[in-house]
Amino acid sequence: MRERGRKSPLLFSKRTVSPNLVGDFKEEEMDFGIVKDKIEEWLTPLLEEKNLFLVDVKFSMGRKLEVYVDSDEGIHIDDCATISRFLEKHLDGSGIVPDNYILEVSSPGMDNPLRIPRQYKRRIGRILEVVKNDGTNIEAQLVEVGPENILLREVKPEVKKKKKPAEEQPAKEFVVRYDEIKKAVLQFKF
Repeated sequence: MRERGRKSPLLFSKRTVSPNLVGDFKEEEMDFGIVKDKIEEWLTPLLEEKNLFLVDVKFSMGRKLEVYVDSDEGIHIDDCATISRFLEKHLDGSGIVPDNYILEVSSPGMDNPLRIPRQYKRRIGRILEVVKNDGTNIEAQLVEVGPENILLREVKPEVKKKKKPAEEQPAKEFVVRYDEIKKAVLQFKF
């Protein structure tokens, strides 16, 4: 059973399995740095043409490639399918991945951490949980996105007041540089 929220609803998966080749390609033979660099190189022109951007490339099980793509307006399943077919043409027979590789192309999903500054722009007004490299944890509303940092503002819970309101303290603001962020995840309150 698939867990809710664990995978993006925009997922296009390709599986190539050659029973005769399973196990012939050793994990240590695949240079993940080369594979990631090639994927970035191949995708850059296509993504720019479609106003999309690469968020991350992950590897698992020695043969599974997960490619996460996004845009400022959101991404469609058709975009994921186009990118998957495009990558298949480049990866098949390239010799840099095993013949029985698995390719998944999707949007990052709502519960995956924000990885690159461009992802933050679309999340202005949303609540983020930011864990800094020094261990500091901040849960606040994303107010501004700059080239070097983000601005977060504390969200105070609403309190029903019967008495005359006392002087309220202004909400705390936090300026956090991208290089200080260990992890930033959208928070969902229901």
